Amino acid sequence: MVKATFLIFSLFILIIFLSSWGSVGHGIINSKSSGFFPASMVGFQIWSDSLATNSANADNRKDYDSGLPLDKKESYKHYIDIDDYSEFLSKGRIASTYDSIVAIHGSSNVIYDGTLPWATMNMYDTLVVDFKKLRWHKAMLDASDLGHYVADGHMPLHITKNYDGQSTGQTGIHSRYEGNSNMVGKNQIALANYTGSPNSNYVSNVNKYIFNYIYSNYRYKDSVLLADSYAKNLTGSTSSSAYYTALWNKTQFTNTLFRNASHALAELIYSAWVDAGSPPFAARTLTNTINIPADNISVYPNPSSGSINVIGDNVSRTEVCTITGSKVAVFYNRVFDISYLPNGMYILSIYGREGLLKKEKILLAR
Repeated sequence: MVKATFLIFSLFILIIFLSSWGSVGHGIINSKSSGFFPASMVGFQIWSDSLATNSANADNRKDYDSGLPLDKKESYKHYIDIDDYSEFLSKGRIASTYDSIVAIHGSSNVIYDGTLPWATMNMYDTLVVDFKKLRWHKAMLDASDLGHYVADGHMPLHITKNYDGQSTGQTGIHSRYEGNSNMVGKNQIALANYTGSPNSNYVSNVNKYIFNYIYSNYRYKDSVLLADSYAKNLTGSTSSSAYYTALWNKTQFTNTLFRNASHALAELIYSAWVDAGSPPFAARTLTNTINIPADNISVYPNPSSGSINVIGDNVSRTEVCTITGSKVAVFYNRVFDISYLPNGMYILSIYGREGLLKKEKILLAR
């Protein structure tokens, strides 16, 4: 009973800050996945912005965990403490089906250690059903959730029990590495600087495919922790610009993780579509066409000291450009911070699912 109480308390602490790549990273990974769709799925390119806009839905569901049965809670679906399994440490793998792992370790232990791979598998199966029943809008939403779980499986600190460096005296590294305002957020343009190629293949064994990328990405766990130690020792800080520059320089594999996550998502969406019989895509049923007058989109404060609010129901992303047109940031959330940029005039290009909604000049003055 004491152990169970402690585990529940520990989970609540984890939930406070653990949200994988943050909305910025999830938005990039989901959006970029459409570039990897094969030629037979060309009509699905329209999903790009919608996948990004809904990429954090799974995180938002964590707010409703209270009162739900243990096996229904969203929070456990976002991670797996795979190195808490002795057989993984000795053999490099675990039983891959949910029933088989529960038979060995018991349902409570499995749930507490996280159910990410099986949540990913369940969402894949749900997407197959969506496609079979031609539920295109629901398919887009479920594909967004699938992308969230796939991205979680490509975040090294989501697949280890030392998820925040708490076992190595590095508490806070989770947020420092993946946070919207920290390393990922500060380097989002570089992280989004990849294009897909239509080379996605059909996945015949989805369960094996999911576990293979989790096993592969686990090896980056120590690299993140070593990079944190290096950056801290070099700069004497874990909050300075110099620290984040050093952390970024030592974690260039993050670019690979982002690209691989987008590619994996595309292959799983494609495979689900094929498993459903490759039904003809009805793009017109994906979303309702909404014409939002530019006057209904507002940005404040202006001038701003860094924090920006974009108001508008149809907003999916905001691109920040210099006055000469150079893109310096992309945000998929409607409240963001650009205080790390030099003072001056910037142009915000605000997009919805149907395209550009509005351009707005904003003065950054601190």
